[in-house]
Amino acid sequence: MSVNSLPHSNQLPISALAASFDEVTNSYKFYWFLAILDHIKESQTRTIPVTTLLAHMVARVWFPTNYFRLSFGKQDQLSNVATLLRESSGLPIDSSYSQVFDEALKHMQDKDDAGKSIYKIARFVPYRFLRPFFSGDLRGIKDIEINRRISDLSQSTFDRSPCLYRFIEIETKQAIEIHPEWFEYLKQHLTILRGFCLWKLIEYLQKHNPNVPNIPGKLFEPQERDMKRAREFWNIVFKKETTLQCIYSGETLDEKRYSLDHFIPWSFTANDCIWNIIPTTKEVNSSKSDSIPKIDKYFDSFAKTQLDAVRIVSEKKPKLLEDHILLFKVDSASELQNMNLQDFSQHLRDTIIPQVQIARNMGFLTDWEYRR
Repeated sequence: MSVNSLPHSNQLPISALAASFDEVTNSYKFYWFLAILDHIKESQTRTIPVTTLLAHMVARVWFPTNYFRLSFGKQDQLSNVATLLRESSGLPIDSSYSQVFDEALKHMQDKDDAGKSIYKIARFVPYRFLRPFFSGDLRGIKDIEINRRISDLSQSTFDRSPCLYRFIEIETKQAIEIHPEWFEYLKQHLTILRGFCLWKLIEYLQKHNPNVPNIPGKLFEPQERDMKRAREFWNIVFKKETTLQCIYSGETLDEKRYSLDHFIPWSFTANDCIWNIIPTTKEVNSSKSDSIPKIDKYFDSFAKTQLDAVRIVSEKKPKLLEDHILLFKVDSASELQNMNLQDFSQHLRDTIIPQVQIARNMGFLTDWEYRR
């Protein structure tokens, strides 16, 4: 089955569900459907309060917006909602999914500005997501009447021509009730449907972030990073070079106590390629955080330290140079070892400078300098 297709059903209008993802001009529909799938996976119930779905949506968009700073386009308001919630709540940008979810529910209950902004999402997306199920019945209907008409149709056709859900009330609060046949379909194909929706979301985000690396890796809360390879790489260097200095502070580094810094911050690259990692002190690493260092001041030292390290590691454990080999498009570690500093530095600069410009446009702090 193609990632661009949905599992077939003889009883259900699968084409209508697929059409809900066509010609999407904002991210609401992706996150709305993912919220439905999240709830089914967690609760296995057919009735879902709309506030629960809204909180799932905000929690899912939190990291792409606040941590990785992806652009969602000028028409998209969902990311603005996540930004407003961060500003109103004071939650750190690396807050967990459950923390953001609970905070979103709290603000909706309090009905403050952040809560009202979340509620606004429900004005259109729950109804417009169902529009392809009633495309024939909605011809000629004024836009202002679309929501009411879709709500009525979801009720009147629920038992004979099933749309995905209908609108109900639970204790005076709006909710959706998923059709029993659709509920079984969603449960049966949960993984495939989630993959389909994420694929469409990635396509959407790539259009708005054409030069940003690793979009798929920026959709979720980051997992604990595995720095074992980078640590092994630099441990080899320390054993050979006992006077290794921090490129930012000039301090001599202690091989038993050092931090690993992503020259271009991890929150932009979302990877741990060794060619982007340099040893530093814990104090410097903490000060730099996710800022981008001043290129004119630090790049030359960064490139030289990298090349010196490559030459050392190529003699001891060349397998650790896989990231460098891919970046520099060479066939072996020996080619890297024999590269002169000018060529090595220029290739690294050609890779890093465009990323710096993109990161600057995304709002990352640039031209950082270490100050004691």
